[in-house]
Amino acid sequence: MRTVLHVDIDAFFASIEQQRDPRLQGRPVVVGNGVIASCSYEARRFGLKAGMPLSEARRRCPQAVILDGHAQVYRCYAERIFEQCRRLSPDVETYLDEAYLELTGTERAHGGDLLAAAAGLRRAVQADTGLTVTCGLGPNRMLAKLAGKTVKPDGLAAVSEAEAEAFLTARPIEQLAGVGHAHARTLRSMGLTSIGDLRALPVGTLEALFGSPGRLLFERCRGRDTAPVSAREVPRSLSRETSFHEDTADPRLIEGMLEYLVGRACHACRERGLSPRTVAVHLRWSSGESAEQSRTLPQASAVDPVVLALARELLARLDTRRVTLHALGVTLSQFVVGASEQGALFDEPEAGRRAALCQALDQVRGTFGSGVLLSGRALHLKGRVRRDRYGLVLRTPSLTQ
Repeated sequence: MRTVLHVDIDAFFASIEQQRDPRLQGRPVVVGNGVIASCSYEARRFGLKAGMPLSEARRRCPQAVILDGHAQVYRCYAERIFEQCRRLSPDVETYLDEAYLELTGTERAHGGDLLAAAAGLRRAVQADTGLTVTCGLGPNRMLAKLAGKTVKPDGLAAVSEAEAEAFLTARPIEQLAGVGHAHARTLRSMGLTSIGDLRALPVGTLEALFGSPGRLLFERCRGRDTAPVSAREVPRSLSRETSFHEDTADPRLIEGMLEYLVGRACHACRERGLSPRTVAVHLRWSSGESAEQSRTLPQASAVDPVVLALARELLARLDTRRVTLHALGVTLSQFVVGASEQGALFDEPEAGRRAALCQALDQVRGTFGSGVLLSGRALHLKGRVRRDRYGLVLRTPSLTQ
């Protein structure tokens, strides 16, 4: 029988800030800029939640402590927790603040008691990092995650295959994996409010409503989920983004930040031995409107000047409004493992010099932080953007994998 463990870090960003500063313990803590990225359970008692505008958060909870966040710190904490997970299973699939562990076949290694093994993991994580995690055990990924949701925060629960139907039937329709806000509105308009209600619809009807995802919903509302747990060595995308400390129309500041974000994103790619094919730039204006454009490189590359040239083209196409800019981001995707500049597209000696330069920059920044060396238009950020020992402080924590 299959067993999957879902591990969820409780109030991830906010809990880390409370751990780093004991004065924040027991206080409502919010991490984010513009909107809430994470908030402590003390803040949630006032109705605060992820995605809520900070203006609304301040109205509901004037005493909330609002922090910009420290993305690099959060990444380090997450990796410490995921290392603890890898001691339980060789198959661990990680995301921003959660992980799935395939425990099938590991029963003998854990003395035949997987629930006790999960409890031991929770204790180990708290001893190592001071953070709490919620764990759910189930016969598949979906049920394991749902089991954990019933005991958050700092809880442990298990659902067996025999219990799956009774466990699912009365749960709200929104808790089913794959049912987002739009799908939930459609289903509730049809009088379907629980997962059990969804079983009344035949597979053909669900496919007519939602396309191919309809078949997945048909299976999931019956407790069936065959998705495997697999370590994602190559991420789907990698992004670096930030909100400006003050909304701006200064082209030097905008282009400087674009160059800095591209440099950090390319450095992260080179650390993983990856080269992206697709570059996307996304903007959000002070009016609340947003836009994004992407293009594919002729050849995969993680070299700063190559990616930056395309990113500048995309920025020029996007930033045509007479409105100040609030946020800027760069996303790299469609990775090729181990690709480098070669072929007719680049002059070989120049490509070699670029590779050597990137290697030297990576060594310096890896030792002294991303903000120790600024080049080109990024020099305009000096003295205008706060920095810490990790580099310039990005106001939107960006931990995409």
